[in-house]
Amino acid sequence: MKPIVVIGSGHAGVTLIREVRQLDLKTPVILITKDKANTYYKPNLSKAISMGKSPDDLVMKCAEQVELDLGVQIVSNTVVESIDTVNGSLKINGAEGQCSIAYKDLVFAVGAAPIELPINGDAADQVLSVNTLDEYRLFRSEIKDKTNVLIIGAGFVGIEFASDLSNSDYQVDVVDMGDWPLQRSLPEELGSSIRNSFKEDTLTWHFGASVVTVNRQGEKLEVTLSTGKKLMVDVVLSAVGIKPNIQLAKEANISVNRGIVVDECLRTSHKNIYALGDCAELSGYTLPFIAPATFSAKALAKTLLGTVSELSIPNLAVAVKISTCPTVVCPSLTQGGVWDVDGESNDLIARYKNSEGQLLGFALTGKAISQKVSLLKECLSPVLTKQVELVS
Repeated sequence: MKPIVVIGSGHAGVTLIREVRQLDLKTPVILITKDKANTYYKPNLSKAISMGKSPDDLVMKCAEQVELDLGVQIVSNTVVESIDTVNGSLKINGAEGQCSIAYKDLVFAVGAAPIELPINGDAADQVLSVNTLDEYRLFRSEIKDKTNVLIIGAGFVGIEFASDLSNSDYQVDVVDMGDWPLQRSLPEELGSSIRNSFKEDTLTWHFGASVVTVNRQGEKLEVTLSTGKKLMVDVVLSAVGIKPNIQLAKEANISVNRGIVVDECLRTSHKNIYALGDCAELSGYTLPFIAPATFSAKALAKTLLGTVSELSIPNLAVAVKISTCPTVVCPSLTQGGVWDVDGESNDLIARYKNSEGQLLGFALTGKAISQKVSLLKECLSPVLTKQVELVS
């Protein structure tokens, strides 16, 4: 029997295999990954220092244990070089050289990569990004015995790293082209609450600015901003977002846009080939965060085992890990709404409503996060559907 082959050992890929095994113990499954396939909870990367955890402490299970627990064959430290969609096989290259693997179904769970900024300077290549445990190991080694860290980006990841570092005896500078933290996800009133919750002696904001150059100056990095201001820091961390990994799918003539295009059953444009997690795009939307990947894994597992199932994602709220100002965001997939803010001090409720007064999304800070459940019930459910034309 040909196996189900999953490319990628992140949350989406491993959760899919776990869901398959909940339903079926016999179907052979092969997991191919470019890393070691150790499992970890990715959201912990941006709060591990405050948790008192080293990178190794974040590993939940080693690859060998995952193999035993899930009855899966793991091919680690291996890259997929090409996919033959006609004959249903892929060519891989790893520690044991090149070989081909035939598949019954193929699943892309290849995630996304950090967006690379056009930064100049002789130390531009020393700007770090953290999207994997190995990248986090490098980051932790670089900040060891250092004091000053500059973060590019005040979005979800950037603000969480800022909170973790500023609460752990680091001096932090945050540079963002917007006017307040999380500007794409919440209104200025809540952004101001977040900004003002940080102590001025541990964190400095630089809004309306971007990083132009990074140059080495002895033991320090000299960072020049678009405003002309120069900052001397030890480490620069870029956290401006991620872009889906689509190159492998594109080379196999699988339909891609910003992500790998899938329909409501997570099928790509090719028969028996699917995608889920950060790399997938449904109805023009990519779906980052852990929860959408979990719902996708549950639906796709059924489809792979013969019961075609459409993905249904309920309204979901994302907790932003800011110790000084608890924050919850329920992003809206619909544009054109208007923010309505009420509350006092840092305990604010922001409702994102359409012209008919219907709730499309919301954001909460402080004690107002207790309203999460009731507001989720009020929100219009997201409608994500996509018909993908199959290649014959």
